[in-house]
Amino acid sequence: MREVRDRALFDLDDGPVTPSNRAELTALAHLLNALLASMVVSSLQYEQHALLVRAPSYRPVAEFLYACADRDRAGARMLAVRIGQLGFVAEYDPQHLPAWSRLTFQTFPDGDLAGIVTQDLVGVRILVQTLQEAARWVGADDPTTRRLLERLLEDKEAQADELSAQSQARTATGPTAHP
Repeated sequence: MREVRDRALFDLDDGPVTPSNRAELTALAHLLNALLASMVVSSLQYEQHALLVRAPSYRPVAEFLYACADRDRAGARMLAVRIGQLGFVAEYDPQHLPAWSRLTFQTFPDGDLAGIVTQDLVGVRILVQTLQEAARWVGADDPTTRRLLERLLEDKEAQADELSAQSQARTATGPTAHP
C-alpha cells in the first residue's frame, strides 16, 4: 500500500497519468489527435449532408444526420479532454484537420441522397475500422483511453448500422438523384 501511495505522489502535475500507465504517450496523443480530426471532419460532413436533404419525405434522414453530427462533436470533445489529461494539446486547427483526418470531406451539391448515404456509410466504416485498430493497439496499456475508444466505436457501429439500413432502403426503392 505504501508503494502505491509513493507512486501516486510522484509527478503530481501529471494528473491522471500515473507510472502504472504503460502507454507510449506521445504516440497515443498523435493517434487521438488523428481520431479527433476525423470526428470533427465527420461531424462537419454529416451537418453539410443533413442540410442538403430537403425533401419533406426525407426529413427523418436529415434528422438522423444532424444527430450523428452532434454525437461526433461530443466524441471529439471527449477525445480532446483525454488528450489534455495525457499532457498534450488537442489539435483543432482547421488548417491541419484535413491532413490529420482519416476521412475526406465530400459534399453533394445536387442533394443526391443515395450519394450522401453512401459517402456517410463509407466514412463511418473507416472510423469503425480505425477505432477497432486503435482499441487493440492501446490494449491494457491505458484502460481509460481504451474504454473511451470502445464507447466511440459502439456509437459508430450503431451509425453504420442505421446508414446501412438507409442505403438498403434506397437501393430497394431505386436511386433518387434529387430529393
